Amino acid sequence: MTSNFLADIAEDYKQLYETRENYDVIIYAGEKPNAEEIQAHSLVLRTRSAYFRGALASSWAAKDKDSGCFIFNKPNVSPPVFEYILKYLYCGEIILRNQDRETILELLVASDEFGLTKLNDYVQQYFGENIKTHLSQNPIDILHLVAQHDAFDEIRKLSLETIGTNPDILFNSNKYLSLNEDVLILILKHDELEMEESEIWERLIKWGIAQNTGLKDDVTGFNQDDFELLEKTLQKCIQYIRFHEISMPDFYHKVLPYMHILPNNLFNDILRCYMVPNSVPLYNVFPPRNTVNSILINISHALLFASWIDKKNNDHYKDKPPYKFVLLFRGSRDGFQNNIFHEKCDQKGATIVVAKIQNSNKLVGGYTPVDWDTSSQNKSSADSFIFSLSDLTNLSKVKLGRISSSYYSYAMYCYNNNGPNFGSGDLHFNGTFVNANVNGYYSSVGISNGSQIEDYEVFQVIKR
Repeated sequence: MTSNFLADIAEDYKQLYETRENYDVIIYAGEKPNAEEIQAHSLVLRTRSAYFRGALASSWAAKDKDSGCFIFNKPNVSPPVFEYILKYLYCGEIILRNQDRETILELLVASDEFGLTKLNDYVQQYFGENIKTHLSQNPIDILHLVAQHDAFDEIRKLSLETIGTNPDILFNSNKYLSLNEDVLILILKHDELEMEESEIWERLIKWGIAQNTGLKDDVTGFNQDDFELLEKTLQKCIQYIRFHEISMPDFYHKVLPYMHILPNNLFNDILRCYMVPNSVPLYNVFPPRNTVNSILINISHALLFASWIDKKNNDHYKDKPPYKFVLLFRGSRDGFQNNIFHEKCDQKGATIVVAKIQNSNKLVGGYTPVDWDTSSQNKSSADSFIFSLSDLTNLSKVKLGRISSSYYSYAMYCYNNNGPNFGSGDLHFNGTFVNANVNGYYSSVGISNGSQIEDYEVFQVIKR
């Protein structure tokens, strides 16, 4: 017969942690004047941690002649965090709920230094569950921390993904100007950074100027020394800008004024690609930032929509859509009121609307190349369509309904109290509901009338 008394052992070690009876290690944790003396037992430390096993067997921790205790100095770990470490070593317990962000970050660093892999993994997982909130409050310190420690790979990945899909967290204020160069490069290299390349370039220029107190914001006042200083500052960063994804007008207005900081071969290559159709870039060759700022669709949907817009087969575009899908409106973010739709989406040219039917995987929506407005009029288009889909892996089940040639003049109806309205109510978004009447203006795509939607988004469709 075998009995298990692990609970008793755990309770005994917990009591040993609380009383520190017969301690033989004195740890001075933290920096003066906030340093504290903490007692521990060498047997527990050696047994539970390879780091302490090595430290207590070396000159790191000399024995005090009077007390016979090992003396261990750890000024880079605060007393509260060291107590967390000890409680984990003695009791196998860690409670992070209600702890402030700074303490958790310090615990991450300390657990990594002490080689406590399981504890470090747990803290990373806990921190990662609320990474967007943490980054919103303190993006700079977090990004610097995760960039410096290879063991924080999971949080680094989550941080880059979060910044990629929510770039305003970092770039909506001047906080990003204090980023270290290596962290900025990590962000520039990120393929999923959901910003226009010209905007990324503008942010980089602003960062470079901020690193040099002698440089002014107005490039028209730059002299040769100013350009040389900015070029030197941005030398390692410029190579990660995907200039070939910048439109010609944006290049003219935003990049050309800084042409003196670009390598000649790169500048000439950019001009060649603008001026010679179908040219292949030779420098700064990176894949396009294949992202869509969306909680409903991804790049695969964008490729399918682009094929429909160009009236190609469903799988015509495979790698890079010839259009950018720029988020204008999201119901859950902006509100589902029809007037907000018009505030965000009127007079934007071509748009595509995508909605997710509640309690399903079904997406429905429509495309029009014509402006939305509040004119109380029908608008004409030969290229509008509506659609429904639930499985991108089976394109045969995708339903596409193009505007009937007899009803081009009724492709869409614009009215201030309506959301997006295709045809004569063939597909009509109204708050959190979508109405679909089979009026024959569009081919039917099997959308149930009065379906409630979980969310919907509107994207401006811009030719690359």
